[in-house]
Amino acid sequence: MVALHHSLFTTLFLSFQFLYPTSAQDFPPGFHPGADGPASEATKGFWINHTGLNVRNLTASKAFYGSVLGMRHIFTIDYTDHFSLTYMGFSQGGRNGTGFQTGEELRRIKNNAGGMIKLLHFSASESAAAVPTERTTTLSNLGLVVPDLQEAENWFERHGVKIVKKRGVDTLAGDSDVAVSFNIGPESTSNQTEVEELVKGLQTTDFGNVVFIEDPDGNLLEVIEQNGF
Repeated sequence: MVALHHSLFTTLFLSFQFLYPTSAQDFPPGFHPGADGPASEATKGFWINHTGLNVRNLTASKAFYGSVLGMRHIFTIDYTDHFSLTYMGFSQGGRNGTGFQTGEELRRIKNNAGGMIKLLHFSASESAAAVPTERTTTLSNLGLVVPDLQEAENWFERHGVKIVKKRGVDTLAGDSDVAVSFNIGPESTSNQTEVEELVKGLQTTDFGNVVFIEDPDGNLLEVIEQNGF
């Protein structure tokens, strides 16, 4: 029993140390803490409310963000017979299955919510493939926090989600989708030496405990554990 208590205390202490480093030596090399002063009064009340994504197949995207990631359908507007806008979001009252809110409740607080997804669907583009398939914007990835990374990865696998990088992999190929999302893919001016240096840096921030997945349109989602870096 004493050994169990000691082990539990050690685990909690190490976790606390990782989340709340006690000195500059506990941070990874190259870490620079923010030192901004108060924001301008003119920006009071500003925050990122949602991310808009063009999608080819609305049904597939709603299934991914809803059934796989747990977002709730807030509303859809059919502006024309071919163009629609759909909002999806997590219940704002709690995380990990708590604080359930209906679509109507989420709609009422839409402009006070955060982390929502707006799906823009032009049905005529499904056969014409009008949605760009190459990296044409500065979007790198969306970020998803989960309570247990391994359980989340298992869940993704059971639902046929494309996993670009699995848990435990702490290397990065220069031509991988993750490298492209970091803007160091084969189309960039970076060379292999720079990629190798980046990998060394990523490994200091527990890159092995990060999972990358793709949504139905190839957008990357970085999945990290709640108590991760």
